[in-house]
Amino acid sequence: MISAETPKGAVSQRRQWVGLAVLAVLSIALHLTAAAKTPLTIADVRHRALEFNRTYLAAQQEIVKARSEITIARAGALPELSAGGRYSRGFILPSFFVQMNDEIVEFKTGFKNNFSAFLSLKQSLWQGGKVMTALSIAKMYDKYSQALVEATEASVVQNAEVLFYSAILEKSRLSALSKEMEATSHNLEMIEKKYSQGLVSQFEVLRAKVEKLNLEPQILKVESEVRLAQKRLKSFLGIDLNEPIVLVEEAPYSFISDLPPLTALVDTAMANRPEMRSAELLTEITHKAVRVAKGDYYPSLEAVSSYDWQSVSDDFTLKDNTTESWTAGITLSIPIFKGGQTRGEVTKKRAEHIQARLTAQQLRDDIKLEVEEAYDQLLQSKEALQIQKETIAQAEEGLRIANLRYETGVGTQLEVLSAQAAVTKARNSKAEAVFFFRTAVSRLKKGTTIDFHIQ
Repeated sequence: MISAETPKGAVSQRRQWVGLAVLAVLSIALHLTAAAKTPLTIADVRHRALEFNRTYLAAQQEIVKARSEITIARAGALPELSAGGRYSRGFILPSFFVQMNDEIVEFKTGFKNNFSAFLSLKQSLWQGGKVMTALSIAKMYDKYSQALVEATEASVVQNAEVLFYSAILEKSRLSALSKEMEATSHNLEMIEKKYSQGLVSQFEVLRAKVEKLNLEPQILKVESEVRLAQKRLKSFLGIDLNEPIVLVEEAPYSFISDLPPLTALVDTAMANRPEMRSAELLTEITHKAVRVAKGDYYPSLEAVSSYDWQSVSDDFTLKDNTTESWTAGITLSIPIFKGGQTRGEVTKKRAEHIQARLTAQQLRDDIKLEVEEAYDQLLQSKEALQIQKETIAQAEEGLRIANLRYETGVGTQLEVLSAQAAVTKARNSKAEAVFFFRTAVSRLKKGTTIDFHIQ
């Protein structure tokens, strides 16, 4: 008897161990799957946007280009030194003939080997003021490029924040529909139970089923929007589109504790916006560019010096028949006629200066309008958030009462469905109000360069 029961006990125990091992493996797999998802907070989004966004990385190369322009402009004021050499081999040397005493005599000219070298030094003394003005422009262009990079940085951060908040909004919409689906499913189960008891008609059951079926395509659509919103965010942040992410939403907030008045915000924006600084620098750069173009009207003066060495011989040697020379002088070049090229270049640079000045004037109006729009949107969304908090509470209370009335046989199914739709609408409206508040804060931060304290 013992021998017959022992294998059964062993098999049973072995099955238990196998079952526990399978559960452990599944638990580890689920844990690893969850851990593999990349969590993203709003702080992570801002950091990754500046570290991996291609637009910002490309903008940083403008500073590298500007520094190279300074080097190029400075080279115009420095001496130019060049050296070179040459070797030539005469395989057939030229000759000439002379008649001497009724006899033609042939004379060979040149040597089989010819070596030469030179060293040349050239220093610009005056170029109509172009050299120093070009160097000044290059230094200003460096500051201009830095301002552009700062503007790009602010724009990239704001776009990243909007993409993150858009993904959060789509997730909130999906959550609202999922909660409505849960409520609708519960409502259908309750109606089917009442129908089995003969308390409601078949029409009530059909209406509840149709209401549930109507939600399914809406959920599928919002699920697609959630995926697309996350992919847009991942693409902007340089994350692989197939890498799973988890959006970590910060605590909700609805007001700024130290919001200055609108006039102060506009003044701060005008003083600190990198776009405004770059526009002013561009205006000054184009003004100096006119002076550079006018430089071609004036004479140019250069100091030149050169050293030359030469050796010729029929033998391959550098020691025979050597000569040296050293010269120095000043070259003066006076432009007389270029077919109107200089006049055309000056006219072109003047037009670019006028364009830059008008652009800076328009930018002032654009910045002011941008700040005012963000400020107004912030105030509106703040009020909307306060209203939606009360609306959701009232809608949820209305749904609770409608369910209670229907369960006790006092209310109708239509009341329940209407109350459920009201709750979903209120939740979506609150999610949109939160989205508009957050994006308004983001726009105002970019527009004013002020990092607000949000509560």
